[in-house]
Amino acid sequence: MLSLTRTMAFSENLRRIRLAAFLSQAELGRRSDVHAITITRLESGRTAPSTRTVRALAAALGVPPHELATPEEVAEADRRQRSR
Repeated sequence: MLSLTRTMAFSENLRRIRLAAFLSQAELGRRSDVHAITITRLESGRTAPSTRTVRALAAALGVPPHELATPEEVAEADRRQRSR
């Protein structure tokens, strides 16, 4: 499981960048093809992002993926998904 500190870094980055782009969670969801509820969970730190999600959100926000999440965060989230 991701540590709360790491998850919080991702969630804070996502929220900060989304708000700087003047996007609602719903609009970011439409642009990234990531459900708005997932974005809510990501921003609250309740869900860790997969590689696909980080890439989709970064593309929709016009930033490189490393501005949202560290490679370690994504790798750990991917490991958790595979173990389900």
